[in-house]
Amino acid sequence: MKAAVWYGGKDIRIEEMPKPEIKDDAVLIRVKAAGICGSELHAYAGVSKRRVPPLIMGHEFAGEVEEVGKNAEGVEKGDRVVVEPIIRCETCEQCMSGRSNICSNMKLIGLHLPGAFAEYVAVPAEKCYPMPNSLTFEEGSTTEPLSVGIHAVNRASIKLGDTVAILGAGVIGLMTLQAAKLMGAGKLFVTDLMDYRLNLARKLGADMVINSKKEDPVKKILELTNMKGVDAVLEAVGIQATMQQAMSMVKKGGNITAIGMLARTMDLEMLDAVAKETEIRGSYGYTPSEFKSALNLIDAGRADVKSVITHVFSLSDIGKGFETLHEEKDEVVKVVIKP
Repeated sequence: MKAAVWYGGKDIRIEEMPKPEIKDDAVLIRVKAAGICGSELHAYAGVSKRRVPPLIMGHEFAGEVEEVGKNAEGVEKGDRVVVEPIIRCETCEQCMSGRSNICSNMKLIGLHLPGAFAEYVAVPAEKCYPMPNSLTFEEGSTTEPLSVGIHAVNRASIKLGDTVAILGAGVIGLMTLQAAKLMGAGKLFVTDLMDYRLNLARKLGADMVINSKKEDPVKKILELTNMKGVDAVLEAVGIQATMQQAMSMVKKGGNITAIGMLARTMDLEMLDAVAKETEIRGSYGYTPSEFKSALNLIDAGRADVKSVITHVFSLSDIGKGFETLHEEKDEVVKVVIKP
């Protein structure tokens, strides 16, 4: 099979490799669509060291079942499936308490195990979710990032009518926006540096969009909330500047949920957070039930993922896909690879 092997930095090579061998409880998936995640772009750009080369990346994917292990249950050859890429131990304290998204022994396909930027990938059968015939494989591949948005909104404890600010209108910010709207948020503010992303955010339900290069987002949001600030901020960038903006625009007693993971350390003004009793929460991954909810919402047409997919490349052109994202060419939001 052909696979895109990442050797560090911008070095991605298309290589011929043997098909993965499957365990008795696993299946072999012929990958039909795999999205490039922001975390993979960060590895490519050299700003994240979480991934160790050489590695086949790719954890947002959908495909067809090609082979079935003798003990695999619930799947058959030819099934169209979306794959949940998080493999949990199910026995640690976090898993046992219902927070398996932060499993102490977690493994992620495309990070700890060979991923989906290849023609085939081996996965546990239990990680395969049937994909309705009404959905394309490209749409199915966006289930994973929508799950991240759903989990972030659940972490933020958004209530009906809450005012919410989402900082960053990349893929995760746009998925979080849709999840917040579905959760019943009242006014939704979205900030970003790119007008085309903000226009897409407006299309997907934002009540007000703010280009942070053109006006001060904190000042604008305070003005729009009668100087009270918003009930909740979801930070989907991961840098000090946007985290500080979040702390300045949240109301007294409000909460901030950090989703972005660009900066490892930040120097933030904590005195104001203490005086305002600001709750700062992290959000990582998602639970199986949130993944299933994401797929159901896409199938029901309640989450618009088609509009987020802006570019599709073949596996042989995966380097162009990464470069398009890295250089932010051609009004790019989501890049999907089709092996």
